[in-house]
Amino acid sequence: MNNNILYHIIAFGLGIFVFFTLAINPFWGLATFLITTVYLAGINSKLFFSFFLQVVFFQNTFIGLTAGLYKTDIDFKVVHGVGFLATVLVFVIYLVEEKVNLRKLTFLNSSLGLFLLLLIYFIFGLSQYGLQNSAAYFRLFSVPITMFFCGLYFSKKLSKSFFDTSLKFIFLACAIVAFLQVLFPLKVGLLLNELAYYRLKNGIDSWSELRQHYGSWPLFNISWFKINGLRVGSLIKSVISLGYFICIFTLYFYYPRKKMTVFLLLIIVVLSVNSKGVIFFTFLAIIIFSLKRRFRLSFDAIISLYVFFVVLTIIVGFNYHNEHIIGLISGSDYILSLGNGLGFSGNLSSVSLKSWNGDALKDLGYWTRFQNGSESVFGVLFSSLGIFSILYIS
Repeated sequence: MNNNILYHIIAFGLGIFVFFTLAINPFWGLATFLITTVYLAGINSKLFFSFFLQVVFFQNTFIGLTAGLYKTDIDFKVVHGVGFLATVLVFVIYLVEEKVNLRKLTFLNSSLGLFLLLLIYFIFGLSQYGLQNSAAYFRLFSVPITMFFCGLYFSKKLSKSFFDTSLKFIFLACAIVAFLQVLFPLKVGLLLNELAYYRLKNGIDSWSELRQHYGSWPLFNISWFKINGLRVGSLIKSVISLGYFICIFTLYFYYPRKKMTVFLLLIIVVLSVNSKGVIFFTFLAIIIFSLKRRFRLSFDAIISLYVFFVVLTIIVGFNYHNEHIIGLISGSDYILSLGNGLGFSGNLSSVSLKSWNGDALKDLGYWTRFQNGSESVFGVLFSSLGIFSILYIS
């Protein structure tokens, strides 16, 4: 890692420069970002990968560090799309280098067709629900496609050892800062300029309000624990994403060789994120991996075991009225329709409709918005794309 640290230091400096330019003037900032991306892609794959990683994972940190320079809330919101733009640019560079032949049916062409389908549903959603709602879900459902091809692009340019050490650098930075932020939330928050960031994002005006924002969540969202945790976003800012990020790479780098390290990192996740879903996912992965090693299970057996756990989770969640499962079941009602367009439902949308033509949801109090698939990414997919969601998953 010591041999490669220089790339990350230079990439961090470039990231600060690009986002500083974006904060001063979004137009010139985007131009600077495009020029930097294309230039790095042409001269040094390692530096380009380091820059790409930091823009994607630490985008909100860069925005936070320059948050005091934004002139309008609109500029602040628009710049949050830079991470997605980075994946699109690498995808485009990959297409150019591969010299795409549209006359042959390939996985790449199928993916481009899926991208076009999402674009059609985005345009319909744009006309029905507005730019912000539709764009949020166009980005959400497009990024698995673009990110997959980013992986293909960099796998041709880099060795696995550089790939691993780069990810470990990002991963350890997230884990260390998250732990420090639990111990010293205001000091680390001051260093990351979080008050300026959350002032623009949530209208928080003081450190006491920010501290309350951090500490307002019961442990695992279970109120009878009577324990509040600091649900910090840290370098990623998206709290749940931080938890999954740390847990996935904890398993990737340390399980099963260093079980104590895994345990300590999971404690950090519990303290900083305290999400039931993240912890459940991690232990499910450990259980399946352990069974695979112990009984030498085949790939088909692993998939069957995973499906069993998923079905069991859905049954338990439905019986206990878990909002994620209610959203999944409600969203599946739309699966045989043509869908409602992107932006129709979900936590990132302000729309509360039963169908695209304006029918209001039945008032069920807290449960109202779950009727169109909200709180479940698959529920949102089903209600947005309808029968084409099967094509998307396939």
